[in-house]
Amino acid sequence: MKSSSPKRNPVVKRPPPINEAAFLNRELSWLAFNERVLDEAARHTLPALERAKFLAITASNLDEFFMVRVGGLQLLKEQGIRTKDDSGLTPTEQLKRIEDRVRSFIERQYAILNGELIPALQTSGIKRVRPSELTPLQRTALQEYFLEQLYPVISPIAIDLEHLPAIPALQLAVLCHVESMDGDKKTGREVLFSIPPVFERRIPVPDTESGTYHYINIEDLLEHFLHHYFPADEISGVLRFRLSRNTDIALADEGAFDLASEMEELLEARTTSPAIRLEIETGGDKNLANSLKKLTGGKAQMYLIPGELDLRNYMSLAFISGFDDLKVSAWPPQPSSAIEPGESIFTAIRRKDLLLHHPFESFDPVLQLVQEAATDPDVVAIKQILYRTAKNSEIISSLIQAANSGKQVTVLVELKARFDEARNLERAEELLQAGAQITYGVRGLKTHAKILMVMRREGGRMMRYCHFGTGNYNESTARLYTDVSYLTCRPDYGADASAFFHTVTGRSRFQHFDKLTMAPFGIRERLISLIEGEIDRAIKGETAEIMLKMNALEDRKMIEALYRASQAGVKIRINVRGICCLRPGVEGLSDNIKVISIIDRYLEHARVFYFRRGGSPAVLIASADFMRRNLSKRVELLTPIEDSAARKRLIQILETTFSDNAQAKELKADGTYEAVSLDGRGVRSQEVFAKEASKRARATSSTPDVLVPHLPKVGENT
Repeated sequence: MKSSSPKRNPVVKRPPPINEAAFLNRELSWLAFNERVLDEAARHTLPALERAKFLAITASNLDEFFMVRVGGLQLLKEQGIRTKDDSGLTPTEQLKRIEDRVRSFIERQYAILNGELIPALQTSGIKRVRPSELTPLQRTALQEYFLEQLYPVISPIAIDLEHLPAIPALQLAVLCHVESMDGDKKTGREVLFSIPPVFERRIPVPDTESGTYHYINIEDLLEHFLHHYFPADEISGVLRFRLSRNTDIALADEGAFDLASEMEELLEARTTSPAIRLEIETGGDKNLANSLKKLTGGKAQMYLIPGELDLRNYMSLAFISGFDDLKVSAWPPQPSSAIEPGESIFTAIRRKDLLLHHPFESFDPVLQLVQEAATDPDVVAIKQILYRTAKNSEIISSLIQAANSGKQVTVLVELKARFDEARNLERAEELLQAGAQITYGVRGLKTHAKILMVMRREGGRMMRYCHFGTGNYNESTARLYTDVSYLTCRPDYGADASAFFHTVTGRSRFQHFDKLTMAPFGIRERLISLIEGEIDRAIKGETAEIMLKMNALEDRKMIEALYRASQAGVKIRINVRGICCLRPGVEGLSDNIKVISIIDRYLEHARVFYFRRGGSPAVLIASADFMRRNLSKRVELLTPIEDSAARKRLIQILETTFSDNAQAKELKADGTYEAVSLDGRGVRSQEVFAKEASKRARATSSTPDVLVPHLPKVGENT
């Protein structure tokens, strides 16, 4: 009789540790996002001016990245701080990797511009004319323009090494070397010209063929006529450059009651903050380049630019009149099918909760809520958070009108909304003069929540109409960003909204709400609790699923919770537009996590979260991303969507997003992105949403269908 061999216990693999290797670097992940935007500028299937628009976006993005992120890292380096980030990199190591990545990025930017876009635009009649190409008549006309418009305004500033001029950030500048004769002796000096943004970058060249757009860049015109400033001297060298300064300057924020004046001091400090990036157009005088580096402190990263500086100017070029064949066909925002033509917004909201998907559906109902409230005699009060607003904001105009008519208007204006601080200060003053109550944020926190509440007397009781959103109250960006609006008059939501405003404007002790969740006091905890619920169901063998849509995923605690969920068997799909520090697809760690990013015509901005919850799903919208700053250092709101129709629609929006195989790219474990395989029929989620909005609008009115370009066939370059 044979002896049986001893049974072996199955080998159980230990899950990999959640250490530095489990995280992608935040800054490099952001650069990867900008590279995906640049991919759109490189797409030959897009019209030339649409490609130019994406090129401009990459330049604007990079400016902000340097001023904020690189500026902050540079400060840490200078302070000798060697603390590592979650991915294990010190500030110095991050700066080096950023510089290498940006140099490659710039090379690709200008290969697209010089090798593809400029020739394509020129073929279609849009041409940058150089001074050497001007006819005598054109040169005479442009000289008159220069002498009348530029010469009296743009002042030469001689460089005094003992009193260095404050070179404005992000402005085109020209440095020249001027030589003068003093008797028999030749003396030299360096002179700086800064071109203020009050001038258009492109100046139309007169006497050009009809149907074309020929222009000269303002820096070309200035350099060509520089001799008018120095009629008795010789210009021996010229250099064009552009400077970026650190804007990551801390606000003391100790005396929040004097935040407005403190913010004015901060804005002034930014004008002389340390230089962090120096862009120099190639072909300039090398001696001047060396001199400029010393003038700016010698610590800024220096980039030689193989073409015209400041590609942001291509944004306005992308929208010039005419040349429709070089632009994409319009997807006009559609009216909401839930609102009858001419109907009061209060009537529409009382009938049922409204969910709006911008910009496919118009932002007008949100504007209508404020506009009607401003003139409705039954409206008693309006309360609102303003973070970023449009240049000539209709919402602020309506709030001013409401305050002037005697209504109680309370507005929290966030003065720490980076790069909108000056505008917010100005508009806050207008609201104050109209009699509105203004508060300037919460001490130590940035207020980023998107909430509006209108209080109206109806039948002897007070009704509260609320708007909760994922985007700003900015009617301009509402046409460019994908966001979600939720309008309701549910009493429990209104009660929470009142309690929220009392907390942030009165700085009262935080209280837990029935429906809403507020950061920094609970959003992270609420979301982790929902994740843990899916983990428990997966462990019990039930179907467990999470779908998340956001702009950035960086918070370590949230990433660790998602890793635990993946290890438990929860199916997780995440749409992250930009920064993602989570590594998907790592065996034993994140096998069940798929991450995609969609870059398309509109900027993906909505935050929508879904948890299957045993077939009784929880669906929420938020003002917050999964970032430490959002969850720990900002006032944010997480809003559950309990209306069944609205909840169902949000789930459909998420499912459509994850079916995108035309514009989506999938994040791999090594931090690279690959196009999602185009199996069978192409699905472009933004196109689907535009068509659906048009179909709903046609069902209730005579609104014409939107014009939507066809997707490329399988195998074509997408």
